[in-house]
Amino acid sequence: MAVAHERRATARIDKVFRVLLSTDEVGDQWFIARNISTTGMFVEMADPLPLRTKVIVRFSPPGGEEAICAMARVQNHYYLQYSDGEGLRALSGVGLRFLRFMAEAGAVPPDDRLH
Repeated sequence: MAVAHERRATARIDKVFRVLLSTDEVGDQWFIARNISTTGMFVEMADPLPLRTKVIVRFSPPGGEEAICAMARVQNHYYLQYSDGEGLRALSGVGLRFLRFMAEAGAVPPDDRLH
């Protein structure tokens, strides 16, 4: 029997928490994040943002008190199907890759950094 090999370079915390994404196109919107690592996170979205879209993401880490603010890029689109015992379910979302963390949760990056 073959053993699955983990391709991820960093460990992930599988925890559900709220995140606020900000973009020029859609403004501020709340979403649900499903996991996080030092390099990125998965965010549920019924209508995923286009690939390479830059966003500002604000969240409080699981178990944390202080909010974190980071610039991130939409790296991947995902559509997952699973069974929960009651039937087939589906979930879509995006993989965000952190580009840099910002000093303050309310900090607004210069306009030239969003494009």
